[in-house]
Amino acid sequence: MADNLFCDNIGNTTDSLECCTISDQNSPICQTNFFNPNVYTFSNGCYNRSCIEMCQKRKSVYISDQQEDVFRGNGMGPKRRFLTCANVPAMAGYLDQKVIQQNLSDAMAPYIPDNRTNDDLRGITLAVTECLTSTCHSARNSTDCRGRCSATNLMINNTTPNIQGMNGCLYSLCHEGYNSLPYADADVIGIGVFASYIMQCMFVVILWFGLLAFHMINRRRQSQSQPQHEREPVEKHEQTPSTKSATAKHEVNFTNFLVQFHKAQCYFSATIQIASLSYDIFDIDLLVTFLLIPLATNGVLPVVFNLVLLFRQGKATMDVLFLTTACWILSSVVYWVLYSHIIPLNQHMSTDEQKYRAYQQFMYKLSSIDACGGYSALAVCPDNFHLGRDEITLASHNLRVLTPIIWTFSTVCLFSVFLGKYIKYHRGAKARYAQVAAASASGGESETETRYDDHPPFFRSRFGADVAYWLTTTCFLAGIGMQLSLLSIGTSLNMMNRGNWSFGQIVAVTIWAQPLMGYLYDELKELLWDRWRVGRIPK
Repeated sequence: MADNLFCDNIGNTTDSLECCTISDQNSPICQTNFFNPNVYTFSNGCYNRSCIEMCQKRKSVYISDQQEDVFRGNGMGPKRRFLTCANVPAMAGYLDQKVIQQNLSDAMAPYIPDNRTNDDLRGITLAVTECLTSTCHSARNSTDCRGRCSATNLMINNTTPNIQGMNGCLYSLCHEGYNSLPYADADVIGIGVFASYIMQCMFVVILWFGLLAFHMINRRRQSQSQPQHEREPVEKHEQTPSTKSATAKHEVNFTNFLVQFHKAQCYFSATIQIASLSYDIFDIDLLVTFLLIPLATNGVLPVVFNLVLLFRQGKATMDVLFLTTACWILSSVVYWVLYSHIIPLNQHMSTDEQKYRAYQQFMYKLSSIDACGGYSALAVCPDNFHLGRDEITLASHNLRVLTPIIWTFSTVCLFSVFLGKYIKYHRGAKARYAQVAAASASGGESETETRYDDHPPFFRSRFGADVAYWLTTTCFLAGIGMQLSLLSIGTSLNMMNRGNWSFGQIVAVTIWAQPLMGYLYDELKELLWDRWRVGRIPK
């Protein structure tokens, strides 16, 4: 209506608003908003001071305790301030016309002083309308809100907002779910980098299956061939590189691929963690927490899993161990800094509603824009505590429960590899000393060579080592499943634009091309020689 003095619940309905009007200033809604001490129209809406001054400052209007600190606020502050400020120009206009009853005028006068100007009203109108328009423009899908949130629909003139238009715009933003949110930083959770994280996990699984296939082939050949003591001299003295079986050549190439892939993922993961350290991870920010914790564990689990495979193949050299350790240290620092932000939430928040609102902070961080003073227009939604409740609850549970399991198990395995490496080195040193002593005692060289490298470090028999290896790697496979569920947080919370294959996204995927192309090149050389006897291609 044209004579609206104060409208309540803006954005809560598409039906006609409940408004205090000039024609009915004694209505219950007028009495409630201006005289009920529990409504706080001006005391909280304008901080008990001049609404003309405060409502022009966008940061003051949209500031949210929830966005600043997950332990503070109940979400009511920005709603109250926005509702009051949106009605200030109308109240100021009717005060100038002197058509407001004395009791209502006396209630408004301390907060809407007479020395206001048109520039003041213009500033208030822009503060309450431009934020909504910009939020719609930054939304991932602005089709539904574009018309409702256009500047022409939100303003009657440059000093008076259109309350009915603002109601339709805010209702659209508050009820479109994830469509009202922008996408997260593509450098962190873009489709290309997301695919790269998934590829890292899947490559490790493929490598494990490849080694399993070679193991089964070798076991079958051993069972079909002569007993070990009858064929060992032939293998030891007569086998040359030219007489190696095709399977052995493929296994060598595959093992080299394992080494090169491990180095690639160490450099990739370490780079991600270094970038994460510059991403304000030391402040409690649930958006950063949801984005970066899965990346931190992705720098631990697949890397250590691959190291265990290398150790099994005898390729866990010291340079590989040091590279893995550096990657683990960086990932662990990032992980525990971020996880330390989650621990207080579980300790100090007793109800599910409190925890949900805390974890919901990531949505306000995601949708904060400069046009709203660095805050989110979605914080002024009348009913804003239901978006993605199930998804956020599941994501927060996975972060709290799965990530410590992943980190602890991977860390134990990493130190086990170090211990195994030390034991093998120590046994090797003793074996060499015993061999030299035996040779000296016999007056010549020892006729037998001690094969200490083939003896498992923690077990008396190879069978026990095999059981431990397959059990450990099976647990790693389960861990990969957990890690994939963590990486899927970006998709379950709809933070990623799956169609945005930009320059950086393509570069992120091609990080794995180098080890893969090297492996294919080695296989091509073997194929050309075995099939067509084409001369050896230079390395």
